[in-house]
Amino acid sequence: MALDLYIEGFAVCAQEPKPEDFSPWFEARRLRRVDGLSARLLLSACRALDMAGQPVMQEKPFGLSLGVGPGSLQNTCKFMDSILQDGDELSSPTAFAGSVHNAPGLTLSLFLNLRGPCVTSGQFNTSFGAALLTARAFLHNGMAPYVLLAVGDSLNPVARALNGQYPARLAYTPAPDTAPVQAAAFLLSPQKTPASKARIMDFDFTFAQPAYCPAVGEDWAPLAAAPAIQLCGLLERPGHHFTLTASSLGVCSFLKGESFYAYQK
Repeated sequence: MALDLYIEGFAVCAQEPKPEDFSPWFEARRLRRVDGLSARLLLSACRALDMAGQPVMQEKPFGLSLGVGPGSLQNTCKFMDSILQDGDELSSPTAFAGSVHNAPGLTLSLFLNLRGPCVTSGQFNTSFGAALLTARAFLHNGMAPYVLLAVGDSLNPVARALNGQYPARLAYTPAPDTAPVQAAAFLLSPQKTPASKARIMDFDFTFAQPAYCPAVGEDWAPLAAAPAIQLCGLLERPGHHFTLTASSLGVCSFLKGESFYAYQK
């Protein structure tokens, strides 16, 4: 499928953000209730906007297309623990609110003052593709001048701990030393601008048979975030044409593009 989208800025956040990481934009006290997944998505988005030369905190009519796998498992586990400990009536409303899939979308919209359309795609390993196609629809239908594409995933700590004991049931779970939360963000435009870093020319994903499951202990990125993180790695190389091929759990993604970003460390 021809996309013809331009990447104005991009960023990855694979480590736990520190309060000082947000100091150019937000006070630390504003972030004290932001969960791990939302914090990584927010930091990635801030850096992507900053790279594109766009204001981070100023109100803007940008759209938001968010892709997540299982959502914020940190808050989901907290909510389930509160039910077990205190019962249904006294379960944590804060943890419940943060456990829904579009909770990070609310965080990004509020902190970044986004006033365009917002859609969250929760389709596990196809979330990146779904979010990318949603962003394309926003742009090509004139619903927003730019769209922030953010993709992130968190891993169930219990599933990671039991990875080696139940390989048949948990073969999809990354190794215990894999970062528990990873995120990436891109600012997309329908046309080339002086700030454009790359062009996405074609994208497609198919279902392969038989489904591929990584070997137990294999070190790989979380499902939804993996293609997005790999794409950022390709964009950091000097200008060239690139092809991204990602395969996970039977879903194969193919993305072709052209980078004209002169990366400097």
